[in-house]
Formats: sequence, C-alpha cells, structure tokens
Amino acid sequence: MIEQFPLPHTRGSSCGQTRMTQRSDRNPYRSDLVPESIAFWKSLEKDYGTPLLIKTGHLGISVSEESNYALEPIKVHMRKSNVDYTEMRGQDIGNSFPGLDFDSQFGAYYVPNGFILKATKCLHALQSGFVKHGGTLQENEKVIEVKHLSANSVSMRTDSHKVYYAKSVVLACGPWINKVLRPLDIELDLQSVRVTTYYWREKELGKYSIHNNFPTIVLYFGVFHVYSTPSYEYPGLIKICYHYRAPVDPDAPDLLDMESEKAEVEQLETLKQIISKHFPQLESVPVLSENALQTVTPTSDFIIDKLPGFPNIVIGAGFSGTGFGPAPAIGRALSKLATFQDPGQDMKTFALGSRLIYTKSSL
Repeated sequence: MIEQFPLPHTRGSSCGQTRMTQRSDRNPYRSDLVPESIAFWKSLEKDYGTPLLIKTGHLGISVSEESNYALEPIKVHMRKSNVDYTEMRGQDIGNSFPGLDFDSQFGAYYVPNGFILKATKCLHALQSGFVKHGGTLQENEKVIEVKHLSANSVSMRTDSHKVYYAKSVVLACGPWINKVLRPLDIELDLQSVRVTTYYWREKELGKYSIHNNFPTIVLYFGVFHVYSTPSYEYPGLIKICYHYRAPVDPDAPDLLDMESEKAEVEQLETLKQIISKHFPQLESVPVLSENALQTVTPTSDFIIDKLPGFPNIVIGAGFSGTGFGPAPAIGRALSKLATFQDPGQDMKTFALGSRLIYTKSSL
C-alpha cells in the first residue's frame, strides 16, 4: 500500500473522528452493502481490541410535500429488505428526540440500526491489520506514474524515485485519481470537492449526546441535505453540516473561486436558520469547522471496476461522501477484481460504463 501523506493525515474524506452508516439510502445498491460491512467492522473491533462502532439509531426527516422525492424511495427499499423502521410525523419527532422541533409539515422515519463509526480508529485498525497479515505500508510517498506493462504486470513510479512492480494494482486515490490516470490518457467523469463540517455548542450539556440516545440525522432540504452526528468527539459540540460541495483542486483545498466562496457563506447562513428553528437547544453560531475532501460522480454512484483495456488496473473512486461505512464490502470487491475474480452481482451497478470514462482523444 502506497500512501502519499504521512499517516495519520487530514487530507482526504476518511479523516476525522466520526462517520455515520445505516441501512437507509435513496440508492438501494449502496444500502445493500451495509450489512456485510457492519459485520466486518464488528469483527475488526474484536481483533483490534477497541470499540469501533457506536449504535445510535438513525433519523431521516423531510418536508412532507417533498417526501416522495426524499423519504418514500428509502422506505420502499427498507420494506423490501425487511429493515425495521418507525414512521413519525411533526411533533412526534421532538417528543421522541427532545432537542428537535418540527411541525406537522414534516415527516420522518427512524431506523434503530444506525451507527457512528470511529473513523480514525477504524483506519488505524485497518492499517494495523494490513501490516499484521503481511502487508507493506509505504507512507509519505506519492505515486506519480502508473504504467500498464502487460496483462500480468504493472509498474508504479513514486516521487521518491522508486519503481514498484505488481501483477495488478488498485487505484483508490480519492480526489487525485484523475491526476494519477493522466499518463494513461484517461479521465473519469467525477469532481473533487470540499465539504465543510461545523460544530455547534449545546445550551444544555449532553442534550444532543450519544449518551442521551440522540441519533444520527439526515434532514432533506431541497438540493442539499443537512447531516448530523450526535456530540461525541468534542464535549458539548454536535456536528452538523449543510452538504454544500465546493469544487477544489485537492492540492490546494483551501483556495475557492469567488462563486464558491459566496455560495459557502450563503449555505452557512441557511444552516444557521435551520439550527435556530429545528435545533433550539443549540447556539446559533458554529464554534468550530473542519474540511474534508470528497470525489463526486454525477449520480453519486461509486466506481468499482477494472479500467477498460487495462485488466490489471482496478479503480475504486467517486465515493461521494458515503463510502466510509460500506468500505469493507467495497474492499472485498476491489480485492476480487485485483486477483482476477468475479466481485459478485451486487457490484455490477458500480461498473464504469461508457458514460463514466473519457479519453483525451474523445474529449
């Protein structure tokens, strides 16, 4: 495994203390990866000797008139998959979860099997297990060229003037994937973006805490969604993010164009209004912010496939901010492809397809 930064680092979408995962998603193919992944995370935490999962339950909320767009497809899939959930309306939401305030125009569903993943600990457990089972981890070494030598050979040149040879390679490069593919005259239809996460102080300590059984939340509001995890990593602070994605160069993630800067300010003002109205036990100004990089496809579907014409170059990309929870199932599929095995029918929907890949000659 070759990693361009020293570990641990905060330059990807996997950094930070927490990520949410649950068996509810508007895309059933992504949701179907969760049971396998939860089982893996639980097995890994036994091997690692430290809890990696916190069961919180998950709450999805939408304006009722928009629920056919947001909530109904999720509920239909949960029913088909026999996922246990409870429907709520209006004030029932706040009665079940004090600290929330929604009127009769809102509907919701609650899934008991929603989880927080301790992301930093998960990464360390995976990396430790990788080395324990014989893997070699090269950190602070950037891949600058990948060459397809034959159907059974590929090379990778790094900025440390080393060249590695292998039968096959998995490219899971996050926002840098197109930079790595550029020497192959290939470009994927995806975009590197920055998402800013904000932390809000509780007026009453513990009101929105995991210790008070507060759930993870997705609040569906128009084009963008509000994501929330209960207070955990910072005492008395709850993480709430308006999922605005600002296009960035991953090598200069703090530099936004004027349009994106303006949009980010506007989205924060909208988020403040949402906090004031629906999270009344929070202060209405964030006290902390953190940035994460994501790689987004046009449909937010993952890319898990071999590169056409290069049978021993495997791509894992475009996880669109939702790839951490199902990462074990994704990893299983990538490893199958890299060892020339069938990843299974459940992964066919994440194939590249002609609409997701372009060569310079065709642009």
